[in-house]
Amino acid sequence: MFLACLLALVGTVYPAGAEQLVAAISGQVAADDPHEARTGADFQYYDHIFDTLVTRDGFDVTPRLARSWSSQDHKVWSFQIDPAARFSDNRPVTSRDVVYSLCRYQALTRHMGREMLGLTRLTAETGGRVTITLEAPYRLLPSALSLVFIVAAPDGAGEGPLGCDAARVQDTRGSPQQGSGPYIPVPATAGILREQRVLAPSPHCWRDCTVWTRVVLWSAPDARDRLRLLVTGQADIMEDVIPVHLPYITRMKGVTLTELPTDRTLVLTFNLRPTLPDGRPNPAADIRVRQAIALTLDRHVLVERGLEGFAGPAWQLAQPGMEGYLPDRPQTMQPDPARGRALLAEAGFANGLDLPLLLPMTRITDRPRVADALAGMLRAIGITLTITPVPAAESRARVAAGDFQMMFAGLGLTAGSAMEGYAAVAGAAEKDSISNPSGYRNALLDNLLSQARGAEPAAIPGLTRQATAILDTDLPMIPLMHIRDLVAHRAGLSLHARDTARAFGRIASPAVADAGGTTITGP
Repeated sequence: MFLACLLALVGTVYPAGAEQLVAAISGQVAADDPHEARTGADFQYYDHIFDTLVTRDGFDVTPRLARSWSSQDHKVWSFQIDPAARFSDNRPVTSRDVVYSLCRYQALTRHMGREMLGLTRLTAETGGRVTITLEAPYRLLPSALSLVFIVAAPDGAGEGPLGCDAARVQDTRGSPQQGSGPYIPVPATAGILREQRVLAPSPHCWRDCTVWTRVVLWSAPDARDRLRLLVTGQADIMEDVIPVHLPYITRMKGVTLTELPTDRTLVLTFNLRPTLPDGRPNPAADIRVRQAIALTLDRHVLVERGLEGFAGPAWQLAQPGMEGYLPDRPQTMQPDPARGRALLAEAGFANGLDLPLLLPMTRITDRPRVADALAGMLRAIGITLTITPVPAAESRARVAAGDFQMMFAGLGLTAGSAMEGYAAVAGAAEKDSISNPSGYRNALLDNLLSQARGAEPAAIPGLTRQATAILDTDLPMIPLMHIRDLVAHRAGLSLHARDTARAFGRIASPAVADAGGTTITGP
């Protein structure tokens, strides 16, 4: 009824004007520092302001700040910085800036309890060359660096083997940083809404320079609000179209639907700590409870009822074409609620069980209809779900405190590697983070993940099979579905996406031959 009334009132999308680009995005920027970016909205925002050494082209990496890179052993890497690169104040981007940024990133992620890159030495050399030495070989380091933003090194950053003073870095957390991206942030004023992040062109843009005089990222977690912004002409782009809106959007004049590449998987994850913060026993820590849930799931029904078929059932993290995808893994399973009820009874819950389910409000995890479908399935075995949407920042705080039992988690396989995905959702480096909130740790799995970082591609399928077997047994998480990414936008735009960062100010331009994405309909 909401949609019918909206379309009857408006009928036509009115262009927001070529001078600015407004994107209605589904997530909220939660990180106040580029080196603590975690959510899709965080990366969308900061990718406008900062460059990375490399960027993604599908699951390959291509130059950005670095015009070339090499390694003989995957442990010592060399990157050559493009001499044309400039920060927004026209200072050149130097090897010292890169060293400082990598050092700062590692210092802040360690402070957050994570260890992603394993840097042991960083050297800024003359001629714009950076040498990176790792604790252990890491074959996919360039892909990992596509998520690390480069900032200008301040005076007095400190020294040391990694090129910065970790204590001084902590003092700069959340403070403004100079970037080399095509935009600079516009300070909040009376004319900017709380839900908006506004960007202006960098005065010294050196690449990906924009045709837009202003870019607005308008956070609207509710898809109805995003649609309203598009229909009323307040937004040019609506991110994350939900399937129920497709019949209405296809009737709108001047609107095009484009499917963009995605590496995202929706995962059901559990808190495996034996007790909750209030001292009560944690039912989800019992493997029999998790097995009962796994036996009751019907992924095909979740996809059909939750997203009206606009997703793919996920029986593993990797998708076809990704490294470590297991083609012989079963693609269906007959639910067994009788066995699920028996397992719950063995665990001491013969009379049923109440479980809360957190839905962090991010691009991947804010899926209330999927949660409703899941709740309907679990009622068949006596589990009652209480579904609680929470802002992304609150979900991170609750994960850190162990204050949850079940939650939806989202994962993007940036490097297109199953083992990289397992490292994120179940590895020790991400333990108790928003991607691995369970508190799970398994020494055998960590050993396999460590081997995979330096292994040649031919060894990856075998390592993936072993890791998958461990996770099938322990069930710290259950893959649910591979998300498809559909964007609605006014027909006067083209989207040129080659990765999943969704920096719309970089990838959107006035209509020309589309270089990326697939237009699936257009009135």
